[in-house]
Amino acid sequence: MGFKSNANTFSRFNFNWHSNPSTPDAWAFFDKAVLRPERNKAWAVIRGDEVGDVEEAQRILRMHAHYKDAIGSTQYTDNPNMVSGRAAEHYGTMMLVEDATPGEAYADAINLVQGFKGGDWRDVEKDQRMIANRERIYFNAEGKRSKEPTHSEFQLVCDNVVQGLREATAGANRITGQHRLEGKLDGCELPYLGFGDFQEGTVELKTQWDQASDTDNPRANSLPKQIKAPHMTQLAGYWNINKRIPKIVYANRLGYVVLQPTEDELHFALNDIKVACRRREKLMRVADSIEDLLSLTNPQFADSFVWRDLHPEIKRKAKLMWS
Repeated sequence: MGFKSNANTFSRFNFNWHSNPSTPDAWAFFDKAVLRPERNKAWAVIRGDEVGDVEEAQRILRMHAHYKDAIGSTQYTDNPNMVSGRAAEHYGTMMLVEDATPGEAYADAINLVQGFKGGDWRDVEKDQRMIANRERIYFNAEGKRSKEPTHSEFQLVCDNVVQGLREATAGANRITGQHRLEGKLDGCELPYLGFGDFQEGTVELKTQWDQASDTDNPRANSLPKQIKAPHMTQLAGYWNINKRIPKIVYANRLGYVVLQPTEDELHFALNDIKVACRRREKLMRVADSIEDLLSLTNPQFADSFVWRDLHPEIKRKAKLMWS
């Protein structure tokens, strides 16, 4: 089977740019070539741009757990830790970029958390307990359990996010929020795209939420001593575009840590990105169809977290396509 050279090589799979290749190839292709077009078509039917069954289109969006969050952003297949992380980042942005008061920033952030809507196939009661416990369980200023109504996990994480970001951005004339980064990746036809959290991609933020957070005995998720692999490739992708050594802030209820990779670490991670993205382009060139493309990959259904929160019908569809 020869390589295809037509302009539609990648767009026929709805694959128009690369991003951090921290998930399996199988998921990247299934998400872009199957799930996103399915959602786009459903929206087109609902808007009246295409003829179709509106009720079926609405059912498809429910299967993807679609909702609009408290600041109007579209979310799909959300979970309590994801929404909490976005909310803590929003708190940091409100405080450091928009100069909001702590009260204003916290009200906005907690509204995001409380507005969470997960899929109805999930353990809804567990999700609700996790969301409630972000504020219900009390800790002292050091993050240790307290009987007094002092600090919640969410408050402590937000405070540590701001302290960590202030340390990571020390000396900056001004602090900027999320920024689109697009650039060239050596050896690839498609561009590389990402969205840096702060300072034009030179400061990233990751939050660590309690384990067993749906119970009355949550355990703090420890802060890493070195940059995690998927975050290292994220940093390397941005560094390849802006040529500035980045930092990453990890925050939990006990504190925060600011880590910075070496240039050698970034070079190694960037090489991993190039290998993965070149491989994806080669697979798309030789595949004759979506099913053919998926068959060239290992879905890792049992091992990869990306399949965990999907609607059972979507999982069945995926397994049928690989069969």
